[in-house]
Amino acid sequence: KELDHGYIMKLIDTDQDGKADKNTVFARMDNPRGILSIGDRLIVLHCTSKDGKIDTQQLSVYVDADNDGVADGPAQPLITNIGNTKYLQDRGTDHSTNNIRLGIDGWIYISVGDFGFVGAEGVDGTKLTMQGGGIVRVRPDGSELETFIHGTRNVYDVAIDPFMNLFSRENTNDGVGWWIRFSHYIQSGEYGYPSLYTNFPEDMIPALGEYGSGSGTGNLYFEEPGWPEKYNKTNMMTDWGRSHIYIHRLEKDGASFTDEPEDFISCTQVSDIDVDGSGRMYISAWDGAGYKGNPDKGFVSIVTPKGWTYKKFPDLKKANAQALVAMLKTPSSTARVYAQQEILRRNDAVYLPQLEAVAADPAVSAEGRVASVYTISQLAGGNAQQTLIKLSSDPALREHCIRAMADRRKLARNVDVNLLKAALN
Repeated sequence: KELDHGYIMKLIDTDQDGKADKNTVFARMDNPRGILSIGDRLIVLHCTSKDGKIDTQQLSVYVDADNDGVADGPAQPLITNIGNTKYLQDRGTDHSTNNIRLGIDGWIYISVGDFGFVGAEGVDGTKLTMQGGGIVRVRPDGSELETFIHGTRNVYDVAIDPFMNLFSRENTNDGVGWWIRFSHYIQSGEYGYPSLYTNFPEDMIPALGEYGSGSGTGNLYFEEPGWPEKYNKTNMMTDWGRSHIYIHRLEKDGASFTDEPEDFISCTQVSDIDVDGSGRMYISAWDGAGYKGNPDKGFVSIVTPKGWTYKKFPDLKKANAQALVAMLKTPSSTARVYAQQEILRRNDAVYLPQLEAVAADPAVSAEGRVASVYTISQLAGGNAQQTLIKLSSDPALREHCIRAMADRRKLARNVDVNLLKAALN
């Protein structure tokens, strides 16, 4: 609830010994809840203040064009008023709008706790209200704000796989304790909190599994080539209440999955997990700081497998077109997302034939082909339809081509309805 505690620090390990030896305060803001680094932009979900009090929450972009580790100026808002003033002031941010994650489809997915929000507004004037918790999404420029799913309690984060399946480990507390549930979020789905879960379970999408008490926090889809195979293509989920990180292994089951959680890493009050382009995993933890935090508690640690060797992630701005497109084929979910973002930043149609060749090549991994489909759809916009129709003749790509064509309202109205009819068969 208090002001002037929050900031974002940029930490650099110049000699690769696993400890930060250089740092800068990038920018100050209250309660930063999630960040995305895309080129020289840092997109941040944080609180705002008014009359000496926490007011609401905002999605902002900061720019560091000279790469000195300090934002060049104040935050520029992408979404305003995406918080609930009453509960932020009465209780604090623990069930507020919580985190952001970027999908290969180019949407930023925003995890909303059960405080919800009233009257959020994107840069294009789109307004949205969510009572209770769920997932909303927005384009990286702050446009096209919309609801993705509803009916979660206090979802902190989502794991997004290369095929745009979203998963979360969050909890219920619908009269049965703080039960952890692991869910597959399907667009437009209703997930039952607070009333359907208890009283009308037939009217909601059930969780894939429930695992007793806990408190789910950060989530991550993990796929990095420097790690043993057994860790790859899994969902890694942190549980603050259990002080543990779990791996949820999935098996395809009709339109969804079955899952089997297993122990991974113990970590006191673990709050988040992520991975960089070199394959280093980062874990943040409150480390016994309680519910309100403690200035003497908490840490960020690096985890790597035995025998792992550091390989520097390339400077994407210096990469040529061939190298960038080739990165879409790599077995790294991190590399694919950021190579795609650099291609989109360049905004050059010269990439389209190369991207189509990758998407059409059956020798390329399914993950790489789908990444190319979504890159085509974003780079070409309304002009991507014919290419996506052609690629959709391949059964391995059909669902992804159709989703890419129809996934933005301003483009969906031009989709060939006959193609959709055929796909239903």
